[in-house]
Amino acid sequence: MMKKIKGLAKKKSVIGFFAVAVVAGTVYETQFNQAEAETRYILTTATRGTLVNTISASGQVSGLNQVEVKPKVSGDVVRILVETGEEVTEGTPILEIDRRSALKTVRDASRSVEDSKLSYDSALLSYQKAKQPADAVSIIQAENSLNQAKRDLEDLKDGTDDIEIKQAENSLSIQLQNTKMSADGVTPQVVRDAYDEAVPVVKSVSQTLDQAVRDADTILGIDTTNLNDTYESLLSILDTSRLFTAKADYRVARNSVDALKKVADGLKVSDESTTNIDAALVAAQDSLKVVEPLMQDMQDVLANTISSASFSQSSLDSLRNTIQSDRNNVSTKLTSITNQNQTIEQARTTYQTALLNVDKAKNDLDKLKEGATANALATAEERVRAAQASYDELKLGLDPIDEAVQQNTLAQRRSSLVAAQNKLSDAQETLDDYTVKAPFDGIIADISTQRADSVSPSAGVATILTKAKIATLSLNEVDAAKIEVGQKATLTFDAVSNLTIAGSVSEIDSIGTVSQGVVSYEVKVAFLTEDDRVKPGMSVNAVIVTNIKTDVLLLPNSAVKTDASGLSTVTLLPGASKTDVSNAQGVISNATPQIKNVEVGSSNDESTEIVSGVEENEIVVSRTVTQTAAASAAKQTTSSSALRIPGMGAMGGGPR
Repeated sequence: MMKKIKGLAKKKSVIGFFAVAVVAGTVYETQFNQAEAETRYILTTATRGTLVNTISASGQVSGLNQVEVKPKVSGDVVRILVETGEEVTEGTPILEIDRRSALKTVRDASRSVEDSKLSYDSALLSYQKAKQPADAVSIIQAENSLNQAKRDLEDLKDGTDDIEIKQAENSLSIQLQNTKMSADGVTPQVVRDAYDEAVPVVKSVSQTLDQAVRDADTILGIDTTNLNDTYESLLSILDTSRLFTAKADYRVARNSVDALKKVADGLKVSDESTTNIDAALVAAQDSLKVVEPLMQDMQDVLANTISSASFSQSSLDSLRNTIQSDRNNVSTKLTSITNQNQTIEQARTTYQTALLNVDKAKNDLDKLKEGATANALATAEERVRAAQASYDELKLGLDPIDEAVQQNTLAQRRSSLVAAQNKLSDAQETLDDYTVKAPFDGIIADISTQRADSVSPSAGVATILTKAKIATLSLNEVDAAKIEVGQKATLTFDAVSNLTIAGSVSEIDSIGTVSQGVVSYEVKVAFLTEDDRVKPGMSVNAVIVTNIKTDVLLLPNSAVKTDASGLSTVTLLPGASKTDVSNAQGVISNATPQIKNVEVGSSNDESTEIVSGVEENEIVVSRTVTQTAAASAAKQTTSSSALRIPGMGAMGGGPR
């Protein structure tokens, strides 16, 4: 009986252990089911590097040593630089094509780079300045602006005082006074006053000019012949031509001054016709223009006059001083007439301005009397808020949103600069294509073009014989469109292991070959080095470099997604750090990934060029990894452990 009880107890213990194991397995299975929902993010950073595009092709080594040289561009030949039979080396210029348009393209691209560089530098300086803490002066200025805005608001709330109303009334009175008409009812009073001021000026000019001409006649003795008898024979004796000129100019000046005197003497002191005053001002200017040269003539005459026993040096000096004084007076009067004309014009302007300002002055006065309106108060309050925001911004520093905007602007400017630099590089490469060069060492067998001929990439311009071997390749139409003469290539051979030879594309078929609906083009690659182990007819594999871009922003292809519409995006993981990037197993994050649009450029089998949308060193998601497979394996192992107990075998088996 005791043995049966012990056996039963032992059996219950085993069953209890089995139950615990099953529960543990269930818990472990539940945990792994939860783990299946976790996603790991493999991260990478956008880095600058070189993007290389290549095309692979295969063919055979040819024994042919004759190759047609074709230009890469179209145009007119301006120079032939080699002769038939001449030995050339790789890169020797064969002929030049008119490159004026290409030079202009390079110049334009160069200017574009300079402009883009200035734009980028400006954005960089703006960003750096914005990042710097505000200086004490700027903060004080912002604080003063804020205080002024607050005072203006308080003034509006307090209402208008008597002083402000008085000032507004005075302003209106001035404008009304400037619009007042004179007694004739036609001329504005302010203009009338300017004309009245002109009358004495004209009379004074007339008197000054009359005196100057009289002084000249005293010396010349034209109208008063008996005044210069003592020195008449000595006058301008050193250069008699000066005297003839002075006498001729005197008569012109005398007539002009007499006409002016008649007009000036007839002017009324006040309320004279503006038409008469305008005519007098014109007459005064005309007289000044002819008297001034006469004064110069008189100085020349006296400078060429000598003294004598009957004509002392002091008498001669006195005449010279008189003419010099007259000339100074004439110059002063010319300035007076000019100023008076300007005064009249300014008076007319004042009148027109007053007409415009009267209504404004009335409105300003009415507004002051009415007090502050709701709109004025709202505007003043808005100015206070704006001043407060500016002050707070200076105190707190650059706002994160503004910083992001500036960073985006900086990235766009850098992208534009890189694009401009790439265009310049392309333009310079195209310019170099206008010189057709030998693709390898050889002898010029034939030159099939002449100076002034038009050439194009479809026809050869010269034939070169070379000792170098040629790899003849066959490319489909898509790849052939990317191949250009001069592109570098690497060649490997099935028959010679571990041998790599450098080559250069020397010729491309202009017309393709159609076989079973597939178009192919023959491309010839010249060997740049020789190896006797390579024989004609051997199979050859070529990798041709079609494009190289340096200093471009790159991401792995897996990080860039492009939809059917051509829109490209990357995924950002908020909160990711550089440490997370170095984790090859990826990271787990509770943050929601963010999708960001990007502009892409070229790409190869590994990397994609990012033109804009991502900054250098910015962290993006390269790929995501779910642990479904690992979790499934763990689940299977756990279940097996839970169902198998040492000494009993699987569930349902073993001793009973």
